[in-house]
Amino acid sequence: MKFGYQLYSARALCSNRAGLVDTIEKIAAMGYDGVEFFQYEGIPATELKALLAGLGLEGFNAHVQLERWEADPEGEARYAAEAGIPCMTIPWLAPALRTAQGLARVRQLVPQLLAQCRAYGVQLLYHNHDFEFAPGTTGRYMLDDILAADPALGLELDTFWALYAGVSPTSYMESHQNRLKLIHVKDYCKLDGGPVNEGRESPTFCAIGTGKMDNAPILAQAQKIGVAWACVEQDNSRIPVLEAAKLSIDSLRAAVK
Repeated sequence: MKFGYQLYSARALCSNRAGLVDTIEKIAAMGYDGVEFFQYEGIPATELKALLAGLGLEGFNAHVQLERWEADPEGEARYAAEAGIPCMTIPWLAPALRTAQGLARVRQLVPQLLAQCRAYGVQLLYHNHDFEFAPGTTGRYMLDDILAADPALGLELDTFWALYAGVSPTSYMESHQNRLKLIHVKDYCKLDGGPVNEGRESPTFCAIGTGKMDNAPILAQAQKIGVAWACVEQDNSRIPVLEAAKLSIDSLRAAVK
């Protein structure tokens, strides 16, 4: 299994071209295998590909908000292909899209995005938060309604948000192993106390191995079913984010020895 880092965790450091490059270089030096993008800060695709190759890193996935998909789906898929990024992921749905009409719109959009991705040899995935485990239009999880939009849509399961929603990450991984391509792993100190988001306090996250999340069975299940990448993501941090990134990769490496 390979370990990656979602650069959104260090978003304040990646707010311009120089900061993004510097952060990627520091992540490589920590021993991560790859990075997951959420923006490119104007770096040409071929230049980004060369940067990653020179550092021995893989750009294994990119989160692309629906607004960007709708603005230029072909451009997004072409950039990923030229940069050597094999997967692209719908990372989040705004509250307005979590309704019956909103979900219908998403389900109609998914096959169109898949066609664009397929044309450039890129795979489309969906990444969950906790709200997708509420009942959807059919009574099953909203996440399953979204995945049912097209059998070619893959899944990047955020294992913490599944747990937060009261769903066993390992059970969901097993039942969806044919869709599961990547996982996100996190750790938390408290289930509240973080920044207010959508009217409630977010969890207080921490470096992997320093909190309450038991990631051992999740990693074991991922290895058992052949998940290629486990990606560290930390939505908020009480210590410098790159310090947390180093603690996280060291913990993960020790856990899978």
